[in-house]
Amino acid sequence: MSPAISVDTFPSAAVTTVLRELCATYQVVLSFDSGALKRFDVSPSQADVILSLGCEPGQSCRELSESTLLTRGSLSSTLDRLEARGLVSRSLSRIDRRKTLIRLTSAGEALFERLLPERATHIADRLSLLDAGAQRTIVDSLRALQRVFE
Repeated sequence: MSPAISVDTFPSAAVTTVLRELCATYQVVLSFDSGALKRFDVSPSQADVILSLGCEPGQSCRELSESTLLTRGSLSSTLDRLEARGLVSRSLSRIDRRKTLIRLTSAGEALFERLLPERATHIADRLSLLDAGAQRTIVDSLRALQRVFE
């Protein structure tokens, strides 16, 4: 049984600092990414779906959710918006008719071809401001944090 936590024993400063920095970093990166995507008229979630489908066509919703890290609910609404714009299509799998496959349309493929190099260089340019050791430390620290919560 865990010891009771009280106001006096709760490590609020450490917890608050870690959570604040993690959330602030996420928000800054998302804002940076969103700004670059405005000229393509897509959100970061929509860009993730387009890039994932462009690299690996014909994914199921489950596969796409795993590759983009979007929840099923977020993925569903993202796909609805992309489909309404004519960028993706849904069709039943010929092998397993219980499975719906998502593919880019020709308009989606054209957007993928413009989006891929732009997004890769946009993020890479900013990350290049950190040396390889700093990048490795960040990745290692984030993975360690993930393991703590798994």
